[in-house]
Amino acid sequence: MTVNMLYAAALIDPLVQSNFHIVHSVRHAYPLHGHDFYEIFIVISGQCTHLINGDVQLLKEGDMVFIRPDDTHGYDLLEGKDCQFLNVNFYKEVVEGAFDYIGHAAFAQALRSPQLPPVVQLPGTDMEALMRKSEQIQLFNSTDKQKARTMARSFLSDALTHFFLHFRNDSTQALPQWFDQLLAQLQRKENFSAGLPRLRELTDRSDGHLNRVFKQYLRMTPTAYLNHLRLGHAKNLLLTTQLPIVDIAYDAGFDNLSHFYHLFKDAYGIAPGKIRNWQ
Repeated sequence: MTVNMLYAAALIDPLVQSNFHIVHSVRHAYPLHGHDFYEIFIVISGQCTHLINGDVQLLKEGDMVFIRPDDTHGYDLLEGKDCQFLNVNFYKEVVEGAFDYIGHAAFAQALRSPQLPPVVQLPGTDMEALMRKSEQIQLFNSTDKQKARTMARSFLSDALTHFFLHFRNDSTQALPQWFDQLLAQLQRKENFSAGLPRLRELTDRSDGHLNRVFKQYLRMTPTAYLNHLRLGHAKNLLLTTQLPIVDIAYDAGFDNLSHFYHLFKDAYGIAPGKIRNWQ
């Protein structure tokens, strides 16, 4: 069977080093092909069969897949049902540079080396956030290529973070099942924005026990972890919407605006009001 090869030099704008498009049906996708660049795609509706390296993956809505250079893949219907997916491609050196920045060789190897590409299931709110960010790549591609390039790298950073959260290094201590489930629940905006009272509702562990477990496995207090999730949510809204900063702070769960400003600048090295110009 003939396998088409796709090349970054022909398909990706060198000023942006990335591109974005939505495939509305597997019938419109490239047939079986390989390429010399990285690709991240997200199934945004439906389900499909992913033909990959001589094997298959069954994908459903919310699945995000990390395709490596030299992977050979294509798509087919799954039980007669179609799917729609968004696709973001990256120059090889952009992703390799992101791996270097993360500085976690085992994680990079875990994404590069398996026979089948890594897949993670995105919560609905996270999928929507990545979709908005990917659409901005397309928007800025025709008006401001520097912004398009920055938004593409922001998308890549967020996507790799999701893969990293699912990464399990055999040399590290496994999380207790109850704690792993608690952390999964805390990813929901309605939970992390509600703060410590909601955390206590989600588990029957005492405050002292929670403090010990958070410090043991995450090296931070429950409050610090909740603030980490809130700040990430606020940063995404700052980069992808024009909502007033005060509304974003309250939406993320911060009742004190000056406290939000202090935590945000401490976490990201830049004030909330400047990050929109920074991108």
